[in-house]
Formats: sequence, C-alpha cells, structure tokens
Amino acid sequence: MKKQHCCVNKRMIHYFILFSHSEFFFLHTFNKMNTNKILERTIGIALGTAIGDAKGIAYETLTRQQIIDLQNKKEKTFYSPVTNHPYIPDNWQIGRWTDDTQLSLAMMRAITKYLQSNEDFMSNVVTEHIIEWKESVAGWGGTKNAIERLSNGTHTYLDSGNKAEGNGVLMKLAPLAFYYSLCQNANDNEIETICRMTHNTSVALSTACIYVHMCIDLFEKKNLNSKDFLQYIYELSLKYETKYEINEEKYLVSARIKRYLDVNSSAEIDEKLIIDVSNGGTFYCVDSLAMIIGLIACLPTCEPNFDTLIRASEIGGDTDSNAAMIGAIIGGMNGVTYLEQEHINQVYRSDYVRKIGEEFGLAIIEYLKNRNEKI
Repeated sequence: MKKQHCCVNKRMIHYFILFSHSEFFFLHTFNKMNTNKILERTIGIALGTAIGDAKGIAYETLTRQQIIDLQNKKEKTFYSPVTNHPYIPDNWQIGRWTDDTQLSLAMMRAITKYLQSNEDFMSNVVTEHIIEWKESVAGWGGTKNAIERLSNGTHTYLDSGNKAEGNGVLMKLAPLAFYYSLCQNANDNEIETICRMTHNTSVALSTACIYVHMCIDLFEKKNLNSKDFLQYIYELSLKYETKYEINEEKYLVSARIKRYLDVNSSAEIDEKLIIDVSNGGTFYCVDSLAMIIGLIACLPTCEPNFDTLIRASEIGGDTDSNAAMIGAIIGGMNGVTYLEQEHINQVYRSDYVRKIGEEFGLAIIEYLKNRNEKI
C-alpha cells in the first residue's frame, strides 16, 4: 500500500482547482469531513459488520421460506440462537459474530498499524489474519487453509491462496474501500494481492475489485439514482471481466446486473427478483455480490438503512456475510447513528468492536492531517 504524499506549489493547486476536481478533493479531504464524522463512519463500519454478521448467522444456508417458517415458531428477539448449523457449534453465544467480522476487524487493524508505523502493509494484513485464525475458525471457509499455511510458514501471501470462489474476500473489504474513498488512492494491484492471499481465482479477483469500487462510490456520493448506480456497476463488471478474461456465464456479474437494469424502476427490483438474480444469495462470490447489489438498487436513492440490514439477514442464502456487508455499507455511508442502539448493546464484544473502529478512524484522521500539512 502506497501512501501518496503531495508537495505542490500554489500554481499547481490552482491548476487542480480549475482543471481537476478529483485531485482537489484528494488534497482537501480532511477539510471536507470533520473528524467526528469520520469516526462515526469507521465505528459504523465495524459495528454494522458485527450486527449484520450476528443477526444473519442463525439463518445461514436457509432459504427465505425456511427462515419464515423458523421465525413463526420462535419468539422475536434482537438476535436468534444458532441451531443445527453445519459449520457453527450449537453452544454459539447469542449475538456472537463470525469470520465476516473477524476478518473485517483484521483489515481495520492492518490499515491502522500501517498508517501509524509505515511498515509493510501486507505483512500487517498477514499478521492480523493469523491472529484471528488462532482466535476462532468457526464458520471459516477456504480462508482457513490459506491462513494456516501462512501461520505454519510453508507459504507466503503470494502463493498461499486456494482455488476458491466464495465471498470470503468480499466480506472484509469495506474498511479498505473506506480508506481509499477518503485518501483517493485506490489500488487494484493491492486489492488483487489481498485477494490472492486466500482466493486465487479470476472470479474472486474480479468480484473483489467490483465490490471495492462499488463501496467507494457509495461512500463518496449521496442520493444516487438506482439506474445510474446499476449502470456504473455494470461498466465496472465489464471492465474487470475483460481484465481477468472471464467469459463463462455463471462468472459474469455483468449478466446479473443486466437483469436488474432491464426492469423499469427500482420498485420492480423486488424480493423475488433479487433472490432469482442472486441464485438465493449463496456464499459463491457472484451470487453474494448480486444479492448485495440488488438490496441496494431496489432503493430509489441506493441508501440502505437498518431495515435493509434486517432484510439481508432474513432473505436467505449466506445471510451472515451478506448482512455483514450491508451493515458495513450502512455504517460507511452514514455512521453508527444509523444502527439501532439495542442491537449495538447486545452484539458480542460491542466495546471491543467499537474500539477497533475508533482506532481505525483516528489513524486515518492523523494520516490526512499530516498529509495536508505537507501541502
């Protein structure tokens, strides 16, 4: 990860103002967003991820109808107990999150330490992933084997990845996207390296890049039009499908987006269509991403709220990962105040999650402050 320092004279700044709004934004981000708002949003990403993860884990692998049937038999609570889950122990604490949150927090800590110390970024990413691997691997997919190789020292992050096509990379990338959105230094090579560490397939690489740039777009803009949002994602998809030479239909995110674009309005992107387009929102990276996109594009201004998080946790498929990603997007767009307080209070290790989000935000603030002082 390269920190981009800009030392420019007044004439250059004048040039940026007149001819390049994006570069002007790059130089003055710190002045455009106050520190409290940045902290609200980084804490929101951390807690939004944890809440979505903890709410969705009880329903992971179930269909929408199976979830409805299960809910009709149980008393309504903020978090539901995990029972008969193929990957999670039956004694799982109610409100406890899984690998989606673990690895998102690992990314936050890795970026924080990098900004504070200027040590090699990927070394920090590897270290933080190993810490989480040692803590718990309940619910981990292919990431588990890749991180075990790194921990054992038999591989480096350049060759540790599996031929995996799951969403184990997508679910942890919102913090990276938020950092990129503020610092205007998105780096596809960096995204690719992070992805290959655990998921070394073209479709995983493509969806990771699409997801990060989608999040950057959401974090930077307000009141998006659904059609414009979908068109942007469609063009992103074509770009990365071309880059990674993806042609097979089941791997094409663009084909899924085209089905959303073919309807007349966001109101027609209903639950049935979202489930159909996303193939039930399974853990497969294309299905999961199609689910996230549908849950956002069905909203007129593409601004998910807490009801969207609940919907993601109850719509079926990989509910914990999909709800975690929606929660991260809600927090990154609007901050922790858009999350329900009682859900925050009851989520597993709430204070710890908040602390990681706060430290992440403070590191970004300090970096922006130091960078701008050099201008």
